[in-house]
Amino acid sequence: MKQRLIINADDYGMSSPWNRGILELATKKLITSISVMIKRDHIEISDLINLTDISLGLHLELKNNNPKKEIIHQITLFEKKFKRLPSHLDSHRHLHLNESILTEVATVAKDYNLPVRSLFAEKRNLLKKNKIKTPDDYIDWHPDQKNKLFENLTQSTSTVIELVCHPGYFDKNCDYIYNKNRKKELEILKSQTFKKIINRFKLINYSQI
Repeated sequence: MKQRLIINADDYGMSSPWNRGILELATKKLITSISVMIKRDHIEISDLINLTDISLGLHLELKNNNPKKEIIHQITLFEKKFKRLPSHLDSHRHLHLNESILTEVATVAKDYNLPVRSLFAEKRNLLKKNKIKTPDDYIDWHPDQKNKLFENLTQSTSTVIELVCHPGYFDKNCDYIYNKNRKKELEILKSQTFKKIINRFKLINYSQI
């Protein structure tokens, strides 16, 4: 049986040029999942609602004070906009995995029956202990180390892997630190080398784990 791979693009809604890159990959079937920043201004429901075989998750933006209330608030906003629950929960800068927050994330995820992203074995085991679905492996990367990305993909032995990416086009109106690197990611994800490597996997989205 083939290993299963989720390719999730983060940060939809943060920037229109970044959205454009994400949507380009979605239409080319080079990503299988998108995480939406539901409180941001650059969300086009019509661009996302008709995507086939793409799961739409919630990219939580959290602080350490009262995260449970904020998580529920953002899930409610997502459901109001998309007329459905998100496919999964993750967060900007992985704050949902902070020790002070993860317990509350797990409680909400269990109440809504939502999978949650995990990065390392300790957090992954905690989620699974609480009967919350999560991938078995997590791969993050930087475009200046694309060979490491290819190596990690080919060497992972896990059953369900999540590859996270941050693609997009350069946004001249954005001073976010990772702005320029998004175009590099986009080009790597569209490359023949990447396409060849992912052919060894069964591509799935978050609703299929």
